Amino acid sequence: MNAAREPANRTILKEYQDDIENMDTNEDRAFWKKEESIPRLGLGPPAGRSLWHLCTVLSVSAILLLALIITVAVNNVKVDRKFTALEKTVANLSASVTSVNSKIQTGENVHLEINMLKDSLKTAVQQLTTLNREMKRMDALATLTSEISKMKCTLEKIEKNVTGAGCCPIDWQFYGSGCFFFSEEGMSWDSARDYCSSMSSSLVILKDTEKWDWVAQRTMPRYYWIGLTDERTGVWEWVDGTPYYMNRRQWKPGQPDDWTMHGLGGGEDCAHLHNDGKLNDDHCSRKYRFVCESFVMAEPAESTRPSH
Repeated sequence: MNAAREPANRTILKEYQDDIENMDTNEDRAFWKKEESIPRLGLGPPAGRSLWHLCTVLSVSAILLLALIITVAVNNVKVDRKFTALEKTVANLSASVTSVNSKIQTGENVHLEINMLKDSLKTAVQQLTTLNREMKRMDALATLTSEISKMKCTLEKIEKNVTGAGCCPIDWQFYGSGCFFFSEEGMSWDSARDYCSSMSSSLVILKDTEKWDWVAQRTMPRYYWIGLTDERTGVWEWVDGTPYYMNRRQWKPGQPDDWTMHGLGGGEDCAHLHNDGKLNDDHCSRKYRFVCESFVMAEPAESTRPSH
């Protein structure tokens, strides 16, 4: 660790100390789980003909998806009920797209309808994820996933009022010019770094305030590893090798402290976002959730997660 760390301002802030009494890294036992809210999106004005074209593509995709759902359901009776629910969701989505398409052609405001479409799409993605666990061996699932990914891509283009940009995979979120993955499972910092790398991405690098705030809002009140460590050189640096410039306001009071009383050997060489979005250094072996960032947006792929 860097011996030249700045002292915390103890006259203003109470120092944060790691909890030596609670060594359980299972966050579900330590923190309440906040229901994820669906953000309301700020949309630009309709793009006329190009927006109409996007909605047309979305309508066709919905029709194809319905056909795929029916075909696969016939071949697997055990998951027929789940397919029926997904079929109904997509049918409603298709009808909504048709309605939005008509309103666009008459110049009506479609902001609310687009938000409703995103809600419906989120439901479809959740249902697809459930089916994915039960139907990994079915070849048709890859096509089904691809079609929903294309629909998600088209909606992203509609909301951003663009036609040429790539899109994020189903379980990734778009922000700025990149895609972000917020894990549901905990890993050590090294394993999280390797996992991100296996998906052609990196543990998230937070060099600007706006992106920091955006990521922190989506990680609270959990712990998430980010791409910041001093393990290699003793000086804090990002995973891309660029230096981190110390900003005490980004850290919990009294941190980083390179605490050694955890009984895990060594100090604390990896940084994570605490449950309030502030930084804390911790032992790299702790199993926390993590955030991956893909710096170049890619077109939707049929598979977004590596096999273990």
